[in-house]
Amino acid sequence: MSSNLLDKVGMVMFTSFGTMLIGLAVARAELLPEPARKGVSLLYAKLVFPMMVFRGVAEINLGELDVTVLLVVFLSKALVAAVCVGFGRATLGTMHGRASLSHAAMYAMAASHSFDVTLGIPLATELFPTLVAYVYANQSVQLVLVNPVLIGLELLGSSRGGPGGVLGTLRRIGYQVCTQPLVVMTLAGLAAGRAYPAGLPPGLGALSKQVAAAGPCLGFLSLGFAVAAMRGTSSLEVRHCAVLCALKLLLMPALYLGLAPLLGCSADPAFLLFLASMPASASVYSIALTKGLSPRVIGPLVPLSMLLSVALVLEPIVPAAAAVHAGFWLRLLLGVVGAGCAAYSLIPTGLASAAAGQPPGT
Repeated sequence: MSSNLLDKVGMVMFTSFGTMLIGLAVARAELLPEPARKGVSLLYAKLVFPMMVFRGVAEINLGELDVTVLLVVFLSKALVAAVCVGFGRATLGTMHGRASLSHAAMYAMAASHSFDVTLGIPLATELFPTLVAYVYANQSVQLVLVNPVLIGLELLGSSRGGPGGVLGTLRRIGYQVCTQPLVVMTLAGLAAGRAYPAGLPPGLGALSKQVAAAGPCLGFLSLGFAVAAMRGTSSLEVRHCAVLCALKLLLMPALYLGLAPLLGCSADPAFLLFLASMPASASVYSIALTKGLSPRVIGPLVPLSMLLSVALVLEPIVPAAAAVHAGFWLRLLLGVVGAGCAAYSLIPTGLASAAAGQPPGT
């Protein structure tokens, strides 16, 4: 690879991590109090990031996308999410009771939802410029097909009943899913792309561009805030973070590459590996923080997975790293640590449940 490409990728990394360090400094120096920092994260998750998604999705020409790639993406994300829900329910049931389903759903969202738009697009623009649309599609599959189910599970776990019984609860869950900003703006982007194939109208384009332009800054600031909050993380939360990181950066890529030939997908394996190796999303951390759903697990996961993701993505284009197969050894280490942490969390829980005569997670 040319030094010019490395320079461009290096600049993306410098601006990303530089903004994250500013967020860390702001949090440590208390330049913004904690409620204000939560407000920044909420603004990013509820307004700015959805607008970034809207603009990107509106530019997708669905007719030009390979359906088999989208199928690989969906099945891989769904399987990872299912594993996360099972792990969360099994290990958090005795601690959180019914609410463990909400925490497990947030685990699943953190491991399956990637930092595609804020980090993936700048990297893909340099590394795979002709395939950028698939990065937006990767995000869209998550937001339209996977996240609504996880949001429903999260709301079901936090539901305490109400008027209308089960049907009333399901109606309320359906309403909240359908009004979730990311879901709404993704669908709006798809509709806008169909209505304006030549591009958004000037006014709408300018407005959405102005709002979306704040995305990288607010997103990476939120990551800096998350790093600052890591000091209070417990050993259990660290273990769960390691498990989610392994599922994100080891199981997910394995599924992308393993399912592709089975589904007749002819996409470049290098691109599939890139797409599957994106880190956890800052928007999920923002949601977890505002809802109080394991933010001390997901907070460290985002910057940790980002560091590892960058190392894995850069390995093929750095000759010295490629020569020693650094990516393979890094994934192997990640798998060993993740498996060990999962076993350490699951085995005591299973033994305790067996002693109590209950299935795990109840």
